[in-house]
Amino acid sequence: MSQDTNRSKSRFMMGMEHVLREINHEIISPAIPDMSVENAVPLMITVARLRADYLKYAFKLSADRTDQHPTEEELKKLRHLRETYQEMLAAARELEHCIDRGYIDLPIPTK
Repeated sequence: MSQDTNRSKSRFMMGMEHVLREINHEIISPAIPDMSVENAVPLMITVARLRADYLKYAFKLSADRTDQHPTEEELKKLRHLRETYQEMLAAARELEHCIDRGYIDLPIPTK
């Protein structure tokens, strides 16, 4: 690739990134109008609680140490706990990504 082609590609990608950032900000920021640490705490608590539920149940299943466990029903519940935890974790990570990319307006600190 020539140097001119590389520059052109680079300018194009920078322009796309700028447009994508503006579009995401325009759509996402109004959906989360009052972003603050305090408002994010319930999400963080939910993720921690779901992680604990998942691990607690896994330990419960492994504590029995009989050949009958885990049963299909127990695995189904464990899978549900894992999937629930992972979905909420994904949401929390996506919130972090949106904040990092500037898609969500943050409060301006007061002096």
